[in-house]
Amino acid sequence: MKTFRLIVEAVENAEKHHVTAFVRMNPPTSGHLKLLNKVHSVAAEHNAAHSVVTSHTQDSNKNPLTAAQKIKHIKKLSPGTNVSASSPEHPNLLHHLSSLHSQGVTHLHMVAGSDRHKEFHNLISKYNGKKAPHGHFKFKSVTMHSAGERDPDAEGVEGVSGSSQREHVKNNDRDSFHKGSGLKNKKDSNKLFNDVKTGMKKTTNEETAMDINEAFENVIAEETAYPMMGEFAGTLLHSAVVTHMMHWATRSYAAH
Repeated sequence: MKTFRLIVEAVENAEKHHVTAFVRMNPPTSGHLKLLNKVHSVAAEHNAAHSVVTSHTQDSNKNPLTAAQKIKHIKKLSPGTNVSASSPEHPNLLHHLSSLHSQGVTHLHMVAGSDRHKEFHNLISKYNGKKAPHGHFKFKSVTMHSAGERDPDAEGVEGVSGSSQREHVKNNDRDSFHKGSGLKNKKDSNKLFNDVKTGMKKTTNEETAMDINEAFENVIAEETAYPMMGEFAGTLLHSAVVTHMMHWATRSYAAH
């Protein structure tokens, strides 16, 4: 009996499913609630754990909420969701997948809007089983699950987006914002509205750096990311040598 139990445990440990989603959610919307519900339903179907990772980038234009604020509001939107944020050290999906692999996940289930299925699947397939700066992961299977269609001209959930919600905040249209927030409690919706409004008013010296960081997050997940980074680092190192040589090549004190 003990031997049979050990065999069962070994099989269970060898086949570990996990459901995940990697999203921006700035701010969270009723459309995102649809995605979160899909994460939970797929996790229940496969008796699997789940994780939702939101990006950490912040600026007053497209990303008014901080990572901590997003996590707070997402938990209000979907209680029980295991949500965390990326970080400058682990900025993208590939880092998250490497972490899941290190935890023993063998079968990955990715939830995303139908418009991003191909993008995510191609990215994961390209690095599955390959070591790179983000780490390493190797899943036996990668299954994409649709959170629904996206239609910016639709009147319902399909037409709600972070962009449209930020536009409602710009127009001080709380009623339209509340309809798209997905939050049942209007008090929670108003708190979200106020946080977005405050974030959109902030203008700091760090904003340009945030924009650059956001661009880096996007680039590093692409096929050309790692060769570009290597070329960039090599150029920096070589420039130091060239500058030093030019410095000592002149006999002019002023040029020195």
